[in-house]
Amino acid sequence: MPVDMSVFGGGRWVRTQPGNLHTHGSIEPVMSILDIRGFPMHDMFLIGHNDDCGTIVLPTESRAENAAAALGPAYETRVHLMRHHSGQEVWATDYTRRAPDGTTLSAFITNLTLQDGRQVIKDGRWVR
Repeated sequence: MPVDMSVFGGGRWVRTQPGNLHTHGSIEPVMSILDIRGFPMHDMFLIGHNDDCGTIVLPTESRAENAAAALGPAYETRVHLMRHHSGQEVWATDYTRRAPDGTTLSAFITNLTLQDGRQVIKDGRWVR
């Protein structure tokens, strides 16, 4: 039995939209992409960690798979069972934006230089 997504509403930083849609954080452009590609914008919790990555929490595996399909190929996605408790399942689609060449960028660390002066991450990509 899938969980009622209204349990995610009501938090201080969570916005509740019509259709049992709950949002937190940076949700653009993901929300626009889902809308343009015809993904039903109801019964879900969209968490944007930043503009490049986040998680969509959904009540069923099929909706999580459909969200992943709607985001591809612009985003790398991973669908997984987030929680199973008392017969209720919560599924999640994690997403990370891809660069135009298809590589996945680091969503958190964009540049990293070690103390010895060697740069290991440049513009979100590992330097080899």
